[in-house]
Amino acid sequence: MMISIKLVFMSALLCLSPIVALSDTLSLQGEDAPEFKEAVQAWLNGDDLAALHYLSEQAQQGNPAAQILLASIASQSRFHSHVTSDLERKERIALLRKPGGLSGKSWVTEAQNSEPLALALLQASKIGEKAPAIAALVELGEPQTAIIAAQSMLLNGEAEDLISVLQGLDGKLPKEADVLLVWALFQATQGTANRYAGSARVAGTLSGDERFLASELAWGAFTPRELVENPKVRDAATRMSGEIVAWTPIRDLCNNHCPDEVSACTATGAALLSSPFTPRSPLQSLITNEEYWASKRIEGDVVRSIVDLRHWDADTGVTYNHCFMSNIQKLQQRHMP
Repeated sequence: MMISIKLVFMSALLCLSPIVALSDTLSLQGEDAPEFKEAVQAWLNGDDLAALHYLSEQAQQGNPAAQILLASIASQSRFHSHVTSDLERKERIALLRKPGGLSGKSWVTEAQNSEPLALALLQASKIGEKAPAIAALVELGEPQTAIIAAQSMLLNGEAEDLISVLQGLDGKLPKEADVLLVWALFQATQGTANRYAGSARVAGTLSGDERFLASELAWGAFTPRELVENPKVRDAATRMSGEIVAWTPIRDLCNNHCPDEVSACTATGAALLSSPFTPRSPLQSLITNEEYWASKRIEGDVVRSIVDLRHWDADTGVTYNHCFMSNIQKLQQRHMP
């Protein structure tokens, strides 16, 4: 029998719990090695090629922490394309991947033999294995990777399985997971396994609750055109621009380059992210977002997380904040390959 939308919303409210700090997170073998710490610091300082060579050497020597971190960096081009795109293909593969086959293999396939985190990361990328991976990732200190896998479950029509997973993790999920549970509950009541295309608007429509609004916006549920043409979207994005944790690096960039227009600048940048929750640490259990966002490399990673605007036309392009657009173009010329 179809459950009412009101009941869905009330169920979602009852399932939400305050965020608590993860405890007893398992450490990775090799993370305390001085040479690994040196590689991590070099990477945070933006000394990319040196850091990648350090990590590659340690991965080949069997350091699981280096293997997992290198695999995580290699899987997201914004972390390395600016220094690897000019390398010969064989050199790039040798630097970033484990030997094997024509294109090498992710180093996480090696680390899975000794590290539960590596196994969970592999499972999170496979249809049908995401549910157990989500629970493991949260417990192992990778909550954002977990909720991105959760979104994939929702889009694949696995709403009921996702509800079971999320409800079993009460109190350990980041705030951005709040709206995922609402979307999953709503989709499950529709009696269909197909993606519910309107899910990105459900939470705000049902609740009008600021908690859900912040969570919804963090998933990138609006476009640059909506900022210009939709007053409700524009008001929500600018009003919440200082409260959404995932937008911290964009907000910091705006404070540096557009100090008189921070709210509009931040909302514009958030609308132009290539994917939700970028930039974020490649591996939160080793490098916290706060440490990563305060690092020397963050400006480059932020501009590489924004869609390429180097050919944007200020006279014809749709934009809410010209200060952001003009500055990001200059920064992308400097930081993008």
